Amino acid sequence: MYYLSNAINKIDFMITKEINKKQVRLYDSIDELPITRFHKYNKLLLIDSGIGSDLSDIDSHIERLYRYIKHDSKEAIQELQNMRQSLYMVNQEISPKFLAFAALVESIDGVKNDDLSDEGMRKTLEILKEASNGVISELVDTLKKKVDSELKLYFPAIFEDASLKEYYDKLKVRTKVVLDGIIEGKDIDEELEKIDFELLSYSKPKVFSGKDSEEIKFDKQFENMCLLIGQKLNKDAKLMNVLEYYNAFDYIRNEKK
Repeated sequence: MYYLSNAINKIDFMITKEINKKQVRLYDSIDELPITRFHKYNKLLLIDSGIGSDLSDIDSHIERLYRYIKHDSKEAIQELQNMRQSLYMVNQEISPKFLAFAALVESIDGVKNDDLSDEGMRKTLEILKEASNGVISELVDTLKKKVDSELKLYFPAIFEDASLKEYYDKLKVRTKVVLDGIIEGKDIDEELEKIDFELLSYSKPKVFSGKDSEEIKFDKQFENMCLLIGQKLNKDAKLMNVLEYYNAFDYIRNEKK
């Protein structure tokens, strides 16, 4: 049993990819990914989803802005503010998505990547700057899909998103309206406009500046949870990996029930 346990402890849950002729080791499993890295990675993806950093993101802002102007002036103003920040990021060549990738880099050519400051992650990307945007973007999407699937498998009560199911159900309704319109030859513009705005309501623009910033809320929630785990289990949550952290969270949550 000791030998089996020892062998399990030596399993490497990370992957190695050759990027820009360099050997890059990446965290891709909740068994080893430190929770502090995961928090940083998630916060950057939160910024990317709300603000973005390329021309397609700006185009998406404009499309949503057009719809909000017709229905909700307050949301339109926030969408405009987010587009302004997106334009700044494009101009400064700052990509939250690529910085999120840097947070998952364990080492490059054997040299540890332990600096998770914004400057440190920019240096990581600078080392890999010859790699195409498509390669890094695809890796981020692949790693996200794997980590998300593991979290849903281990902790379905925490990570199953009911609102996402509602969103896809609404998409099915929209598809049916379009097909009925084609088959019956009727005007569906007004009905589609209503459904499209309902779909838009599932992703209302978030605030990314000032005291109500989503970044500040995200950091405070993490710090509060770390304090709670420390108080309840007498362990330093920031030294845990993702699996250990959410297992502790799930244990405390069930205990309260």
